[in-house]
Amino acid sequence: MFFRNKPSACPEVRRQTIAVWSPGGNNTSVVSLSLAKNISAYTGTVLVELPCLGIPHLAIESGLMDRSKHVDAALLEYERKGNSPIDFCIDAGQNLALLAANPYALPDHPVVHKISAPETLQNFPEFCVTQARKNSYRVVIFDCQGVLASPMTFYALRLADTIILVVERPSDIAWTLLNKKRLTEGYNIAANAFVASAMDDRYLGEISEVLECPVLPVAKLANLVVSEKAGTSTVLPRKEVAAT
Repeated sequence: MFFRNKPSACPEVRRQTIAVWSPGGNNTSVVSLSLAKNISAYTGTVLVELPCLGIPHLAIESGLMDRSKHVDAALLEYERKGNSPIDFCIDAGQNLALLAANPYALPDHPVVHKISAPETLQNFPEFCVTQARKNSYRVVIFDCQGVLASPMTFYALRLADTIILVVERPSDIAWTLLNKKRLTEGYNIAANAFVASAMDDRYLGEISEVLECPVLPVAKLANLVVSEKAGTSTVLPRKEVAAT
């Protein structure tokens, strides 16, 4: 654990699992890292980049690159020995543990090709949450790279209390809506689990109208779990998920 420097004020922080996802395949690390930093000012937070595409966005965005501490190593050791992914986190300061994709990996040989059992990828998100809770982290954030056919991304989305849909440009909206409908209609993920965000605030109104979910600027996403007054957090309720 890397806890330290608790603030004098004590806002309410609800225990939460969050998935940050762009169905259009955009880089979501700016959003997830900003969210994690804001929440970690109040409580222990783990940010995990799921390397479905093998792109080390988070390590590059954060500037924290380590040859041995990364999610690739965590995945391999989880499959081989059942080791905790928390052991492979980088201390990013202010109660934040960072588990990013390996920035030194070969582009043509991603870690998902090294995993033997499909169950490893399917179970890894839940194992991350379980281990984070054992280490007293209240908030777990998954930065999801993949599509619905990617096991880690899919199971992280099913596990999450809140799914933040990141829309980079108006051309992403239609595909994002199709993926949202697939999750709600095909897998019984509650519509109120979704929140959208965009790097460009000009499109927030259009995104909200089409996606039919709340839209928040990146700077205000932490309000989903942090409330200045007890009992007033805007955190969304845990959804019900049907087994497939």
